Amino acid sequence: MKSNRFLRRGPALTFLVAAILAASMSHVHAQTKGTVANFTATAVNVTGAPDPLKIDLLRWSTDAEREQIFNALSEKGEKEFLSVLSKQPTLGYIWTSESAGYSVRYAYQTTTPDGGGRVIVATDKPLGSWNPQIWKATGTATANPYEFTVIEIRLNRRGTGEGKSSLFAKVTADKAAKTVALENYTAATVVLKEVKAPQKPGAATLQTGKPAGR
Repeated sequence: MKSNRFLRRGPALTFLVAAILAASMSHVHAQTKGTVANFTATAVNVTGAPDPLKIDLLRWSTDAEREQIFNALSEKGEKEFLSVLSKQPTLGYIWTSESAGYSVRYAYQTTTPDGGGRVIVATDKPLGSWNPQIWKATGTATANPYEFTVIEIRLNRRGTGEGKSSLFAKVTADKAAKTVALENYTAATVVLKEVKAPQKPGAATLQTGKPAGR
């Protein structure tokens, strides 16, 4: 009798598992479909290189959010910046080979004079929080002890480029653009190479040339 009951339940269990898997796949697809921007890259100059990194953005920071974060850093410093940053909504995620991702709390974009793009994202934790062994500095570069991460990406007009981060560069308030940024970007150590912004069907690589929220 037990065997017969098991056989009768078999198709039902199979259907249930299939339904759960289908729902999960639909949820993942919806999340990917709902993003405003996606970036892939490879880490360099850190102990975990060539660790893959991906950034999925659900939306950009609004003008009000950007102003709040900018003012916190420019007027009160890094401690207040982290405090305000940690209270912001999740705008997307940064994924590495670590066991968990990082919530993006700040996301800004603009175009550059050469037709490329400048993208800045920030999370309220340092990369390597889940596995410190893969995000330590290598070579002669000195790592900053920030308790957050700011990544600045520069893209050419084809949507490819490189990225640098607060691991090596000092975080500053860019008064001209009214955004958090990396100081002396040109001289900073590269952390992300082969950065790509895959273009979605029917969408531009960078949505607009205006600051987020406008």
